[in-house]
Amino acid sequence: MRISIQLLVTICIIVFACSKLEASPLSSSASSGTEAKLKLFAVEIKVGPNWDSSKAPNEQAFFKEHSTNLKKLREAGHIVMGARYSDIGLIIFSANSPEEVKAFMEKDPSMSAGTFKYEVHTFNVFYPGLVQSRSKE
Repeated sequence: MRISIQLLVTICIIVFACSKLEASPLSSSASSGTEAKLKLFAVEIKVGPNWDSSKAPNEQAFFKEHSTNLKKLREAGHIVMGARYSDIGLIIFSANSPEEVKAFMEKDPSMSAGTFKYEVHTFNVFYPGLVQSRSKE
């Protein structure tokens, strides 16, 4: 039985493609240790009862501390990404549980001061991909 060159090349391409899929960072089998156990959570941040609408956001009580807290959480690897839509902030956390995320948020002085309020939601990804920030114009 003779195998054509075209069939052999096709088989090699399929084997190569399958090996790349297994090595993909999006593959659950590629995740190891702690990363495989962590879940994603969406935190919606809205203005709280003590938000002063006569002031700019960066002039709000505890705004600087809020920004510093988010920076620390990002640098520690707890924040996957952050964004804003309308007047709502959205932060995606990687954590073990919603309680862990709530503990992160409760340490933010702007939350206890009522400048902001938040809600934690389980975040289930069904279209994985890449999100890149757009340049500010």
